Amino acid sequence: MITPMQRWLKRLFCCLAAVFLIITIGIAWIGSKQTLSPKRRSIESYHQVILDQPAHYGLSISSFIASEGTPCMVCEPVAPTSADQTIAHKSRLLRHELTLRNAPLARWGQIRGTIFMLHGHRGCKEDHLPICERFCAAGFRCLLIDIPGHGSSPHPYATFGYRESEMIPAIWQEYQDSHGLSNSPLFLFGYSQGGAISLLTAAKYPQKICAIASISAFSSLENPIAASAKHLPPVIRQLTPLTTRACALGIYLRAGFFPSAVQPSRAASMISCPVFLSHGLDDSFVSADQAQQIYHAIPGNQKNLKLIPAAKHHNTLSTGSTALYADICEHFLHAL
Repeated sequence: MITPMQRWLKRLFCCLAAVFLIITIGIAWIGSKQTLSPKRRSIESYHQVILDQPAHYGLSISSFIASEGTPCMVCEPVAPTSADQTIAHKSRLLRHELTLRNAPLARWGQIRGTIFMLHGHRGCKEDHLPICERFCAAGFRCLLIDIPGHGSSPHPYATFGYRESEMIPAIWQEYQDSHGLSNSPLFLFGYSQGGAISLLTAAKYPQKICAIASISAFSSLENPIAASAKHLPPVIRQLTPLTTRACALGIYLRAGFFPSAVQPSRAASMISCPVFLSHGLDDSFVSADQAQQIYHAIPGNQKNLKLIPAAKHHNTLSTGSTALYADICEHFLHAL
C-alpha cells in the first residue's frame, strides 16, 4: 500500500523529471538555433564607408549571386593614382612591409590569384573588407560570401564546413566559368568557423586549393559548443555535459549532423597544400592548444603556426597587425 509520503515523493519526482525534460528540450532547441543560425547583423558603419568609396581603400568592388543563392562580393586591387598617403593607407603599409621582406610582390593592381574569404560565427562577408585592403594590395582578388545562417544567405543553417566544404568549390567553379579564369590559383582564408571551413575544404579538395590560412579555428566543433556553456546561468552551467549533448541533438534535428562530425584536427591529416595557422594566446573561447593540435596533425613541413601574445578570439589579426597580415600574404605568394 502506497503511503501519503510515498505518493508525495512520487509526484515530486515526476514534477522534477518534467522540469528537467523541459529544460533539456529548451537548451537543445535554443542552443542549436543560436549555434546554427545566430542573429544576423546589419551592415556596420565601417563597412559602409568602404562600400561607398572603395577606390579610397585600394579596392574595386562588385557583387553577384551564386546559382544556389549565396550572396557573393568580389574585391580587386586598384593602385592609387595619388601620392596622398591617406589613400589606401593600410594597403601601402602592407606593400612596404612585403618589400622590406623581399617578398615576390607584383606591380600594384596585378592579380595573381583569388582568395576565398570565410567569415566567423555571427559575422558577414563585409567584415572582411578591411582585410581585403591588404590582400588585394599584395596582388590577390578576394571572393567573399555570406556563410549559410549568416548575413544575407538564403540558407537557414550554418554547418561549420560539413556542407560548406561542398559549396565553396561549386561557387568558385561558377565564378571561373563566367569570367574565363580557368585554372586560376585559389587560396582559402578563414577566421574562427571560417578557418575550420577552410581546413575541411582543403582536406576534401586537395587538388583545387593552392594554400590556406586559418585564424583562430577550433579543432572540433564540440569544443566551442561546450565553451558556450560558460555564459549560461550557474545552475545550468553545472550540467555542461548534458547541455552539450542536448545542443548536439538539437543541431542534428535541425540540420542533420552532429558536432562530432566536424573535426578540423582530423581533417588536417589529409591536407597536402601549404597551411598557415595563427591563434591568440589569450583566447579563452577557443584555446591556443587547439591550433597546436591542428598544426601537429598536418603532414609534412609546408606549415606554419604563429601564436600571438595578448590576442583573444576576436582580435588576433588586429593584435598581430601589419606583420601578421604580411606573414599571411607572404605565405600565399610563396605558394604560387
